Amino acid sequence: MIHAIAIDDEPKAISIIENYISKLANVMLLNHFYDPKKALAFLKQHPVDLIFLDINMPHMSGLEMLQNLQLKPLVIFTTAYSEFALESYNMNAVDYLLKPFEFARFQITIKKVEDRLSVLKSQNTFFFVKDGFKNIRLLFDEILFIKGAGNYLDITTKEKKYSPRMTFIDVVAKLPSQHFIRIHQSYIVNISAIDKIENNHIHIGTHKAPISTKYREVLFKRLNIS
Repeated sequence: MIHAIAIDDEPKAISIIENYISKLANVMLLNHFYDPKKALAFLKQHPVDLIFLDINMPHMSGLEMLQNLQLKPLVIFTTAYSEFALESYNMNAVDYLLKPFEFARFQITIKKVEDRLSVLKSQNTFFFVKDGFKNIRLLFDEILFIKGAGNYLDITTKEKKYSPRMTFIDVVAKLPSQHFIRIHQSYIVNISAIDKIENNHIHIGTHKAPISTKYREVLFKRLNIS
């Protein structure tokens, strides 16, 4: 599943993207924004796989917004102005949709996103953390959840727990957003490790982690829970 947001100052443009996505089984629109600054605030807490991004917006253009984004998801630029095409490709955009675009063209773009994500997934299956004087390789699939504690993390895997000196920002930059989600100011969980959700807590084996109100809506949408 590709988790996305859309950013455009025109409600009609947002509606078209929402309509096209509703016809696809492999894309979920987590949120939409008319103001790029609000989208930036959202992305700091909720990493996504893909952004549909208008370029020509008041106060902050799509290109400016992307430059302000520390962790950059895949991007599809959507605009009515063809003169921005070259600059958008210079920013490594997956595609450039010139408004008005038809559903068939939209489907081609989503296939490009799938292909790009597939390559990224095959390249990144682990990262290293410092454990004393050693650097330990952690497989993404082995991680159950991560708890933040100031400048340190508690990373619980299927076998043991590690506590590297590392911030949430550092670890979010390394984790694939399609497999991990933040559920609390202090917790990130591996979605595939979740056993159940009960009383505003996620249960993973014998462990449980709280779900805060701030993250609940996006979590339930990701899990397709009503």
